[in-house]
Amino acid sequence: MLEGIVALTAAVAISAAPAVPAPLVLGLDHIPIAVRNLETASADYRALGFALKPGRPHANGIRNQHAKFADGTELELITAPEARDPLTTFYRRHLDQGEGPGFVAFYAPETDSIVEQLEDTHKPYRSGVGLVTFPDEDSLRYIFFGRRNASTTDRPQHFAHPNGAESLIGVWLAGDDFSAERRLWDKLRLTVSEEEVRAPDSIRVPVVHLPAGEILLLPGDRQVVPGRKVVGATIRVRRLAATRRTLSRGRVKVPPTVETKIGSSIFLPPTVTHGIWLEFREQR
Repeated sequence: MLEGIVALTAAVAISAAPAVPAPLVLGLDHIPIAVRNLETASADYRALGFALKPGRPHANGIRNQHAKFADGTELELITAPEARDPLTTFYRRHLDQGEGPGFVAFYAPETDSIVEQLEDTHKPYRSGVGLVTFPDEDSLRYIFFGRRNASTTDRPQHFAHPNGAESLIGVWLAGDDFSAERRLWDKLRLTVSEEEVRAPDSIRVPVVHLPAGEILLLPGDRQVVPGRKVVGATIRVRRLAATRRTLSRGRVKVPPTVETKIGSSIFLPPTVTHGIWLEFREQR
């Protein structure tokens, strides 16, 4: 009888506990990788085993190619031949310092909720249809949020990557001060924990957990180009053995496989990926 009362009391306590609010950011959306020559970079990424989808024409002259995945995530190769507006001016200055990512987009289906949180903290922002960004002068301008709008022109062959890539599941950031970012993650209901990770060597760093991904917060000396916080991306693959076979037929030396508690990975350095660390991970 007493055991029954205790069990009932515990059940009532659990049911009465306040629900933990769901995270407002669910995963990655895409990472734009700025390149000087789109044709050369596209050929290099095809050699790495990515199937690319040509981008649409842009009035400001931007040209791009997409390595898309069926869940709506992607890597985007992008270039701006000349400065015609604020975005193309940014990319021209960015490329003067070197190739590589300048932004990272996160998947936030409820962008109105993102706006509510930013309003609550009086954080400056800009919003459009399904998009939230930060002002150019803001330290968070490299971050934006979107809804993974699927294109009606996407076809199965655009997701059929010979290297077995299935999804963009992680981004590596590097910097000496993540105080603004950590305040943002807190408002967006994301949890952070210290963990031992590979990037590509073993290092203990804060990891921001997303329902379908992760953000590594690396020290500033890991920046590929000084001042740029986006330094790497993690791609989930079906079978790493297939990834290795595909890479071995290309133009890069295939690095050794690294075993971790969550899977097996290959790390390609920025020198062969146009400015970004790429981790191909087969998860357990």
